[in-house]
Amino acid sequence: MTDRGDKDIEMKRTLLVFSALTAFMAPAIAPAVAQAQQAEARQDRGDRRTEARTQRREQRREDRQQPQTQPPQQPRQDRGDRRQDRREDRQDRREDRRDDRQDRRQDRREDRRPDTRPDTRQDRREDRRDDRQDRRQDRREDRREDRGERREDRREWRSDRRDDRADRRQDRREDRFENRRDRRDYREFRRNWNRDNWRRDWSRSHRSDWWRNHRSFRGYSGVRVGFYFAPDYGYYSVPRQYWNQRWSEGQYLPSIFWRYQLNDYRTYGLGFPPEGTRWVYVDNHIYLIDDRDGYIIEVVYDFWRW
Repeated sequence: MTDRGDKDIEMKRTLLVFSALTAFMAPAIAPAVAQAQQAEARQDRGDRRTEARTQRREQRREDRQQPQTQPPQQPRQDRGDRRQDRREDRQDRREDRRDDRQDRRQDRREDRRPDTRPDTRQDRREDRRDDRQDRRQDRREDRREDRGERREDRREWRSDRRDDRADRRQDRREDRFENRRDRRDYREFRRNWNRDNWRRDWSRSHRSDWWRNHRSFRGYSGVRVGFYFAPDYGYYSVPRQYWNQRWSEGQYLPSIFWRYQLNDYRTYGLGFPPEGTRWVYVDNHIYLIDDRDGYIIEVVYDFWRW
């Protein structure tokens, strides 16, 4: 009895070991078996296609040889058969190519490994979330920095405005002081020189055409439209908006006339111009202006008559 029991135990152990080996080896052998089956199937399909091609070729050869035994009275029919054979060959080649493509696609689908797309998608989603979070954080930091810079710029701008206002006030005060001093000089000039008295004395001692023989008027040849004549300078062009225009005291003379300065004011009996002023020619009038802004201090109209 003991011998039978030992034999049964050994048999059970052998069966267990065999079953365990089978369980472990089956998953490993299964892909190899599947690949072998696929290879056999592809080989079978290739053999069938080769046999079919061989049969078609033999059939076409037989068909080509048959017309030769016939009498040479049907050449047109032979040409038509050849064309038909060529079309059939082309059609067979197309079908073979399609079958090959289909087999390759099927093999590729079967040989594909398990897809890991879900894990990859999850990783990509997490990466995108992290990127978005980082971008939001960067934007917040940039906004804070921009706000701080704007506040600093506003403070600097306000400070600059205050400094500019203070400078403007100081400049205005200085200008007012200078203007007051200039006005005093102008009042002193008017006390020493009177326009009416000068006109009376000048008319007594000079004729109305005194300028015709004067050396400063040698270049004068008559009135010209759009031009003025300045003694010692000659003719010069005048913009249309200034034609036949007069300015009075307290106004500002355009800068285009400042260059035609009268230097021999003593010859004409005019007063000595205060510091920072000048006598200038404008047509047949003479103006005493400020050198800085053209402010008109005194005017002598119709100094000579054409």
